[in-house]
Amino acid sequence: MTEKKAATAPAPAAAKKRAAAPAAKRRESGETGGGEAANGEGETPNHGDLISDLPDAILATIISLLPTKDGARTQALARRWRPLWRSAPLNLDVDNLGASESECLSIVSKILSDHHGPARRFVFTCICLRKGEKVYAQMESWFHAPALDGLQELRIAFSLREYSACYEQPEKRYALPPSVLRLASTLRLASIGACDFPKEVAPSLNFPFLKQLTLWRIFISEDVFRGVLSSCSVLEALKLEKLRHVGCLRISSPTLRIIVIDDLCKGKGELVIEDTPGLERLLLRRPGLGGEIIRVVRAPKLEILGLLSPRISEIETANLVFQGLTPSSSKNPIHTVKVLALKFSRPDLDGVLDILRCFPCLEKLYVIWDGCINTEMNSVRQYDPLYPIKCLESHLKVVVLKNYEGGEEDVAFAKFFVLNAKVVKEIKFRVCEKIYIDKKWVIDQHRLLEVKLELPETLN
Repeated sequence: MTEKKAATAPAPAAAKKRAAAPAAKRRESGETGGGEAANGEGETPNHGDLISDLPDAILATIISLLPTKDGARTQALARRWRPLWRSAPLNLDVDNLGASESECLSIVSKILSDHHGPARRFVFTCICLRKGEKVYAQMESWFHAPALDGLQELRIAFSLREYSACYEQPEKRYALPPSVLRLASTLRLASIGACDFPKEVAPSLNFPFLKQLTLWRIFISEDVFRGVLSSCSVLEALKLEKLRHVGCLRISSPTLRIIVIDDLCKGKGELVIEDTPGLERLLLRRPGLGGEIIRVVRAPKLEILGLLSPRISEIETANLVFQGLTPSSSKNPIHTVKVLALKFSRPDLDGVLDILRCFPCLEKLYVIWDGCINTEMNSVRQYDPLYPIKCLESHLKVVVLKNYEGGEEDVAFAKFFVLNAKVVKEIKFRVCEKIYIDKKWVIDQHRLLEVKLELPETLN
């Protein structure tokens, strides 16, 4: 058997001569190193450029995922690639072009005139309109361009006409071009910032595919806000950030799952979440200056809540009212919430436990200590072991302590959960940056907390 194989194998000299033949000559004769003539099994020939063998539709998708500059540069790769960029879904990210303000305006106009569309993504978060009506008209023409037909992702924001750090002095912003709303019918994601929304929107406005909406540093009237939300039939995530002089905004949506509030009203305003049957997360990332009022009327599936902070003057949910961080009563507990985040100025154990009484099914607790805020807790009940807190008895599994320093108050706070949270599996310590962590510090903390020592490999 071995002799037979040796007899039928190509002679070494012939094989060497074949390998040395110019590649171009072999292609002309129909031969390939790994092709059918060589192996007789019908494998696809490999010329070293497998990407160019892909169908145009796949190449166009690849181009649309590249940064804008790189996508345009593919036209120089080969003759076959030249028409692909113009027909690939346009990914126009002006923020990453690295050009000046005036250059960006002309580049956008040039690309939108050359590209055939459709568009996948348009990002321009510092549109400067200081040169007046001519630039505004130029920008208006962008959103009428056929290249933006079918746009799925829109992220735009404008430079302010006049900035004001003081809440009482309103900022001067440019108006959102009405032509932007022409794109509503295809958008999946929209982020609009630093502008004034139109005072009226057409009743026919419709965002049939929009799932994520971010509004930041804008002015929008209550009626227009309600109209925009009612036109979003599949909206899942809404983020509101740094809105000024909003009065009272009301949210009703059968599809919303996430609401993110980030420095909502710059100190004043009210947000009423009226009817959100699918809402699962209410995230209060950076409470403002202490004047916001948030009311949750109906959110029967709410599972994640926080940060609760004294900078929110009042938050009401499921007939339970918090004035700052002080609950009005624990007679109306919220059974749906499983994850809760709190912010205190210091380790206030009684204050935290008073809040935990309101969340009997809590599974994960975040406590953040921030010395820059004032959290004077009034009328807080002290913990009494004869009246146990339900979540500590049967539900709380994870506790996360952020800005932990390891002082006497910090240790006493953490040790309470070590000893009294009966089903807790994990306590995570996110140590304050100013604390130097070495082997001695870790050993001392374990000793004070009365827990078994397991040193990380980096400290062994």
